Amino acid sequence: MSALSFFQPAFLWALGFLAAVLVLHFFRRRVVRKMNISTLRFFPSAAVSQSRVKKLVDLLLLLARLLLVAALILIFAGLHDKSNPLVALRDPQSVVYAWVDPTVSMEYVDGGKSSGRRAMDVVDTLASVLPSTVGHYRFDHESGRFMQFSASLANSETRVDFAGRYGPVNLEEAVNAFIAVSPSAPSAVFVVLSDFQRGTVDAFDSLLPVFADNGKKVICVSTAPHKPHNYSVSVRGNTAVVRAYGAALDTTFVELTVGDLRVGQRSVHCPAGDSVVVSFDMPPVKAGAWGRVDLHASDPLPFDNRDLFTVSADKSRSVLIVGDSRRNRVIGAALRAAGPAFWDPVIQKDGGDLTYEDLNAADLVIVNNFNGRSRILESFISTAGNDKGIILTLDPDREDDFGRAYLRGSGLSRAALNVNTIEQGANPVLSDTNTALWRGFPAASSRNARVYRHIAPVPGDVLARIGNARPLVSSVNQSGAGLIVISTPVGVSSANNLCETGFFVPFIDRLSRRALAGRGQGEEVWYAGYAARNPFFGVGRSGTLYDRDGKLVASWASQPFVRIDRPGVYSLVSSSGEAAPIAVSAHPSESEMIFRRPEAHNAGGIYYFESGEFLAQVGDLSNNIWSHWLWVILGLMLCLEVFLWKRQNIKDK
Repeated sequence: MSALSFFQPAFLWALGFLAAVLVLHFFRRRVVRKMNISTLRFFPSAAVSQSRVKKLVDLLLLLARLLLVAALILIFAGLHDKSNPLVALRDPQSVVYAWVDPTVSMEYVDGGKSSGRRAMDVVDTLASVLPSTVGHYRFDHESGRFMQFSASLANSETRVDFAGRYGPVNLEEAVNAFIAVSPSAPSAVFVVLSDFQRGTVDAFDSLLPVFADNGKKVICVSTAPHKPHNYSVSVRGNTAVVRAYGAALDTTFVELTVGDLRVGQRSVHCPAGDSVVVSFDMPPVKAGAWGRVDLHASDPLPFDNRDLFTVSADKSRSVLIVGDSRRNRVIGAALRAAGPAFWDPVIQKDGGDLTYEDLNAADLVIVNNFNGRSRILESFISTAGNDKGIILTLDPDREDDFGRAYLRGSGLSRAALNVNTIEQGANPVLSDTNTALWRGFPAASSRNARVYRHIAPVPGDVLARIGNARPLVSSVNQSGAGLIVISTPVGVSSANNLCETGFFVPFIDRLSRRALAGRGQGEEVWYAGYAARNPFFGVGRSGTLYDRDGKLVASWASQPFVRIDRPGVYSLVSSSGEAAPIAVSAHPSESEMIFRRPEAHNAGGIYYFESGEFLAQVGDLSNNIWSHWLWVILGLMLCLEVFLWKRQNIKDK
């Protein structure tokens, strides 16, 4: 059943004119002529019936005039069927604000046309088919404002094709701009045109409370392809990861180029929804060199078929050793011997001299032979999370050992921590000699190294044992903070002879590297369009960014975050003269081709349409607007009024 409504109900007050028509019709003064006649017998019988016809004509004339006035009033009031949510676009007072998703995934080409171009065509169609009184605005992503869009621009032959932008979706910025201007347009309609990939939908769903509070109609138009597929390649060290989304990748090849020299290529085939890893033999190149990996495939979304990388010198890691300096000197010596270029600087601190600055400046913190409490250190270990590597040793010879107190106080160890003594000592036994942690050790068990006293039980995943029983080293996690816990001291101690054997140096080096693994110590990854930490923030220097052609791209000073808009290889030159290459890639999420609808459907004034369905309903909106029928009625009543009026006048003569 149709739900009738009015665009401008205030005009219904004019229905009061119907009463005026009735008054004029019934209270008009009639002219009566008196004639003296001798008899009525000479009058034909048709004279009586003619009087009845005249009364009927008067009633028809009254009805025609009433319908004429009512039709005219309803035309101005904008009578329509509101069952179609798009009928609001026909409101002469409405204003349409369109936002076209600018993300690079909208470059997906389907049927010879990109999703972005299809969205822009929808905007053009709206500008050309809706009433001229309807205002049209489109969000300008450069200025962050809605700009007026006319039918003449829609029909312009100078239109440029769609070009996507890298980075997170800016829907919230557009919604804020819409809310700022919509109070001046009570009948404003917000049209969202997107492929509704996962990131866009997440942003849209987060704004549902804003839409609800604003009370405006929101129309979502999807331009997503029906059977999407995409192939991508990304560089990880000397390997390339090839992914196939939606469809299998037939046998093709991946090509490695370093600088301007093509190094080699590898054949690759990938099943649908899977990924494969391709390894390359990287040639010897100097730090600062750059390269790229190209996936040669027929792809409707080709932006991610190339990934760039740079070859950088390995970054050194700073180490802070907290505890008895006299006993801990051997730990610092072991790290310097294992990797003098990797472990630098190595700093030792007694617990009483420890500061937050010391802890924050270190990549790796080793706590050994530290007695007593330290709130600074306890807070640091609990909140370091993924940023720092931490090694904590337990001392069986001291009741006030910091490590034992921390495990009890933090709840990591619920069982009693007891001192275990082995009179003859026991050898450390590694879990294996194949994994990266222990690879290269001559044997799983060391014959010379012996442990005489240790703490048990130690929580966590065991990495090495004492003999084949109690844990020697464990990996413990607490609220994102990763710890390597050793059940016996690793400095100079009577509890073991580890530091006196050849087992000690590789043992400390491997555990220290394990503590750093996956804790934010890798090379920083730059993604196009996404904010990143400014490397010059708070250091009193500035930097200048250049592209491969030597053109100035940006100048960075004291701002906390910076952004590079497009993928490529850039050179960052600091004010002190150092230069470093930066490889910027597209974010992996922009390649996923994961689409879904927004959460709200036809609720709270939010509606969802496929682009084809949307255009079809916009073209059929005339069926929901009753004005054309009212104009027909108005024309018929005018004709009837003229016909009856003329007929009456002719007969009066």
